[in-house]
Amino acid sequence: MITNEQFLPTEPFLEPQRAEDAIALEGQRLKYGITAEYIPVYDDEGAEQARSFCVSYALTDGGAQRPVTFAFNGKPGTSTLYLHMAALAPKTFSLTGQGEEAPRRPYIVGDNPGTILDFSDLIFIDPVGTGFSCTVNREKERQYYGVRQDVDAIARIIRAWMARHGRFSSPVFIVGESYGGLRGSGLVLRLQQMHIMPSGFVAVSPALSYGELHTSMLYEHHLVHTVPALCAAAWFHKKLDADLLARPLEDVRAEAAAWAQSEYLLFLWKGCEASAEERNVVLEKLRRYTALKAPDLEALNLRVGDKQFAGLLLADQGLVTSYFDARLTHPGRGFDAAADPQTFNMSAACYAAFYEYFGRIMKLPEHRDYLVFNPHVDGGRWDFASGYLPTASGAAPRAGGFASMLADLCTAMKMDSRFKFFACAGQFDLHCSIDTTRYCLNHMDIPDALRVNVTFKTYWGGHMFYSNPKAHVQFRRDLKEFYAVVLEENIEK
Repeated sequence: MITNEQFLPTEPFLEPQRAEDAIALEGQRLKYGITAEYIPVYDDEGAEQARSFCVSYALTDGGAQRPVTFAFNGKPGTSTLYLHMAALAPKTFSLTGQGEEAPRRPYIVGDNPGTILDFSDLIFIDPVGTGFSCTVNREKERQYYGVRQDVDAIARIIRAWMARHGRFSSPVFIVGESYGGLRGSGLVLRLQQMHIMPSGFVAVSPALSYGELHTSMLYEHHLVHTVPALCAAAWFHKKLDADLLARPLEDVRAEAAAWAQSEYLLFLWKGCEASAEERNVVLEKLRRYTALKAPDLEALNLRVGDKQFAGLLLADQGLVTSYFDARLTHPGRGFDAAADPQTFNMSAACYAAFYEYFGRIMKLPEHRDYLVFNPHVDGGRWDFASGYLPTASGAAPRAGGFASMLADLCTAMKMDSRFKFFACAGQFDLHCSIDTTRYCLNHMDIPDALRVNVTFKTYWGGHMFYSNPKAHVQFRRDLKEFYAVVLEENIEK
């Protein structure tokens, strides 16, 4: 139950709390300082309207010119707990296997082999209304609940943090996961407008355009993007035909994608004009690539959404797959977002790790819970319309559109030819799938000469692919290379 008190300033962080710790990483001992604090958010008149809870990690004696990375998670109302306690920070909880199992209890906090602290200081920002972040005036809270409103608030938080800590000479990187891909895309341009020049943006399992994540009667792109991800899930659970199961996943995905982008796309385009013969061919191919039964496919009018698929693939076993990581399952009938096993399991582990670690090194509020997710922020209160794409002619968007900040990101990349963009996705993410992300990247309105500034990587896992320890370490290596390239290009020669 969220009470009014949970939106009021919390005493322990009215003054920054600090601690020191160390980790072992690749044969090195890294000492670092931790600061947990409120960063005020002011309106244009200079009045404090909100306070964002931020946790920063800085390498001891690292200097004021080390890169700084500002990170945040996704869906409106979501804190930054996942990137913080499971992905980037120097401490995390133990995970086994390839991320296919729930983290085992007790959740023991230890050194994080996937941290990026050795090549960047880290700042984790909880957006207003999440974590310990709060509004000073409850009546003003909704002014932060919208696409552009949120981007502006995060930009102000970043500028205030840099001013407080004297880091305006540091290279700035942004990391955003899921909806954080949309947020970060707008944030890069907003920071440029505030005379802060980000060097790079990392979009983890990003929702770059909501238009590519939803399906309606007249908007069926997502169905095409999703087929390869559905095929990957069926391959993992050994539900495909024997000839497909005998081949590597990459080959099977490529075949499914080629079919979806040609024959299936044309079928969807035709709508009711598709012939009975064409329907039969598509029915057989969908059965082949998704492993769903013909009656189920017919009932869906040969249009398989990610959530519908999650409830059907293993229905004969009484199981539902996660649509964030289709390798994971739980008993049930039909998809239920609240019971998605990846979010459910990772939330509990991250929450426990946060309280276990920070409860040891500093004072946490006893009368107020850390809000991993605040349902009052989403649920119809979020102003998505402020982020609708303009029409091709540049006219203002109309009601019924979809939020996307890709146009802002493209503008930012044109403004700064040295800025670089790193996007990544997991093989078994049904929602923000590999092909959805690739489609968005391939349609960015930037000159060909700037496309070398876009990097795309895929990992063995789902939405939170870093729950797979091997993928997590590979992600760290890829980011280390990405940061090095960005920084090298910005060195005056």
